[in-house]
Amino acid sequence: MKPFTHQELESCGFFSKLFGSTPTENAWKELNNLFADANDLHSISKDDVKKALKKWGVKASEENEVQRASIYRKIADMIYSDAMNEEEFASKDLDFLGDILDMPEHLVKNSNKNSRTAAYLIRCNRILKGEEKLTIQEIHKLFGYDYEDTIAMRKQVFTGHFNLKFEDISERARYTPEDEAGLRKDCENLDIPYEFKENIQTALDKYRNLWNVENQDIEPIQDESLPMDPGEECYMISNSGLCVNKTVEYEDNLMEYTRKFRIDEEVSFKGEKLANPMKKEDITAVEDIGAFLITNKRIIFFGKEKVFYCGMEDLVGSDFDGMNIVTYHTKENGDLIFKYPNESAEVIHIMFERVLARFNAQ
Repeated sequence: MKPFTHQELESCGFFSKLFGSTPTENAWKELNNLFADANDLHSISKDDVKKALKKWGVKASEENEVQRASIYRKIADMIYSDAMNEEEFASKDLDFLGDILDMPEHLVKNSNKNSRTAAYLIRCNRILKGEEKLTIQEIHKLFGYDYEDTIAMRKQVFTGHFNLKFEDISERARYTPEDEAGLRKDCENLDIPYEFKENIQTALDKYRNLWNVENQDIEPIQDESLPMDPGEECYMISNSGLCVNKTVEYEDNLMEYTRKFRIDEEVSFKGEKLANPMKKEDITAVEDIGAFLITNKRIIFFGKEKVFYCGMEDLVGSDFDGMNIVTYHTKENGDLIFKYPNESAEVIHIMFERVLARFNAQ
């Protein structure tokens, strides 16, 4: 009978036979085999259970409630996990099972509660895998649950499912409409809201923007206040910082804290300031902040101190540093370096490359 499989009994050693002792574990294997060999639950009687245990010197008691509950749980788990309607719950069979195992009422009640919880989680996972025949509403009706009873468990199941999906989304760094539609459908099937923690939603928004800028048509921003020339269209606007690469020199104060002194008894240290070594470091410094625009004809920067533009015909490409800086390469005037908000930099880089490619193809 499902879900039991036959188990080999332990052999009795010489001293066990000599002193009349038997391995207690065999009692539970014997009981397991009794259920494994049965055609159905009602083919086993209470006497059959007692004889299987007595054969190995065991009888039902508080000391072995865990073992009997384990037998009970196997069948209860199967019933709650597979039942398609109330009749299949076969409550009389579980009552019968509790009786032949001589289980006290509190143990039966606790085992049923644990079985229902475990089976509910299993069936929620089946819903996400497309393997469950009942809807979540039908399962609720079958289990006697309502929405609030189980929303925490359903969210727990979805979180585990989503974490696996998010690994793939993060690896691709793209959140496609198909990804979102699938997750929204999962939430609908589990009857939970489509919502995420702020950090997760921020990551999904970033990955969605990256997908959008790579795949959607380039559409102009409709804003008459933008300073466009006739026939010019603006495709992107972002806060930015105009940067410059430079070398800075500074005093290495750390030496003052790590240097070790050795002062002889005859020498007094008057506390003169030590001359620390000077160090040099190459940095990318922000010189001005303002708005950055990409149009079909040029890139434009409106800063607090500087305003300038560079035509697409003078640009040959760009590089993204993987964080927040994009470097634009010109044909004759060196590089233009801009720093953007972390969530915008790569999007701007991709948009520029698409616009430049389309400009060069004209």
